[in-house]
Amino acid sequence: MSSGRQRYRENAVETAPPGTRLVMIIDQLDTALARSDRGFERNDLYEIHCGLKNAQAIVALLRDSLQLDVWEGAADIHRLYEYSLDRLVRANLHKERALLEEAKEVLLPLMRSWREAASLSESSALASVNG
Repeated sequence: MSSGRQRYRENAVETAPPGTRLVMIIDQLDTALARSDRGFERNDLYEIHCGLKNAQAIVALLRDSLQLDVWEGAADIHRLYEYSLDRLVRANLHKERALLEEAKEVLLPLMRSWREAASLSESSALASVNG
């Protein structure tokens, strides 16, 4: 990728509102999970590994960015991320698709909720600017 394109992407992430950044991260998690699925479909161990490693890093980032002392619901979400991360690590170690599916059962609803929350937050911000 050209350095200009890379700088543009970095600037877009750095200047994006928090909700938009969260959606960008969730989109990357979606991509990583899909890559792992494709790897399992093709029995491509490299694709499985790369997708799962990326998904693990993203889930760890999401888990570590929770502010447990600010919102009491954060502890519950932290536990869901911990469980999902464990499933992703085990799926990668044992190359078991069932473990990936267990992680997705937890992550996909969370991802939908975060996207919805970000959308509502942006709508609320726009309403306050226009109101």
